[in-house]
Amino acid sequence: MADWSLTFTALMYKMFFLRARRRHYPRQLYLNYRLQLEKIAELQRLKSCLNVEQFLFVKTFLQSCLLRKRRRSLLWWEHAKNKFSHDQWLKYLRMGKENFLILVERITPSIKIHSIKNVSIEKQIAIALVSMASGKSNAHIGRIFHVSKSDVGIIIEEVCEAIKTVMPQYLKVPGQFDVEKNIEAFEKKWEFPQCAGVLGAIHVPIQSSNLPENASDYLNNNNEHSMLLQGVVDASYKFWDVNIGWPGIVPESKVFTSSMLWLKGQDRNLFPNIYREICDSMIPIYILAGTSYPLSHWVLGPFWGESISAKEKLFNEKFTFAYNAIEIAFKRLKARWNCLSHGSICSIEVLPSVIAACCILHNICEVNNEIVLDDWIIKSENNFKQPIPSPCNTVIGPQAENTRIAITEYFANPPLKL
Repeated sequence: MADWSLTFTALMYKMFFLRARRRHYPRQLYLNYRLQLEKIAELQRLKSCLNVEQFLFVKTFLQSCLLRKRRRSLLWWEHAKNKFSHDQWLKYLRMGKENFLILVERITPSIKIHSIKNVSIEKQIAIALVSMASGKSNAHIGRIFHVSKSDVGIIIEEVCEAIKTVMPQYLKVPGQFDVEKNIEAFEKKWEFPQCAGVLGAIHVPIQSSNLPENASDYLNNNNEHSMLLQGVVDASYKFWDVNIGWPGIVPESKVFTSSMLWLKGQDRNLFPNIYREICDSMIPIYILAGTSYPLSHWVLGPFWGESISAKEKLFNEKFTFAYNAIEIAFKRLKARWNCLSHGSICSIEVLPSVIAACCILHNICEVNNEIVLDDWIIKSENNFKQPIPSPCNTVIGPQAENTRIAITEYFANPPLKL
């Protein structure tokens, strides 16, 4: 009986200790649970020496611990959708309950009802949003919602494809009415006249387990694997064009000049044929872009080099201020959807769909004035260091310089405000 007392005491101590720390050490809990089962098996072999009532108590205690944990997983989503405060909805799903239910209504027709047994479409969408917001592994998300790791992967892919079906409503090149509003808002907030947006790019890290055979193609300038997301935003941090899927090794200028955005812009089919006279020049609608992009009649970048004039320095100061629009947009995007800075939560084939869904959800949040906490931004910025892009000094066509010179003169001699 002395041996039994020692075994029983040690077993009870370990179980209470693990229960107190299980949230932080789920893997250790599993391993120790296996150990306890082995001990129970040993006790069964020696039950001729044991008190049967004590043995049954230990067995029942261990089983109840496991059942309570499973019950909590089953009830988490039920509790969340019925009891969560607005702040909790933002923390876990990055949007309020009302906007979540609107999203569910709009994308439900695009989700296969019977794709995952016993998991409602509402719960599937919640699984995808919590996964993208947290950036946690599929196994971790599966434990929260009590679904298998493989089912989480299927759900994420399917929900992201469904979200992409509402892209025309939330992420599209502006027509004449919208582009005029964009230009007005951009000049009011960022001071550049006749500007319809800002172009930029970020790298989305790829976990080593999700790399394809041609993994070296995804190595960026920081010698890390990534996929490029290139986008254009308006004055209010909403994306109106995205280009997704290029490997991290590809220069941003190559991504841009290979896009439909570039082809339409060069053919003058991107924006309405609206010109504005600025410093005796007729200026078309244009976008701003950094030094990693070529200059064109509709793409305006900063001056760079050692010998630039005072007027050019002033232009660069104004440019740096306005370029904040794309930098803030990317910060808010990554802060909302941590999967974009933690490393991909899916295979390389599904990643472009996940990134696109994040951009659409970002726009939905911006339209509905969902907040982004500073803590989210700080956390996401520390997760992955963005590589420095390669510069591009290409100037395409004489009108590119003419437009930049006219805007430079505009800032040097600003018109009187009435």
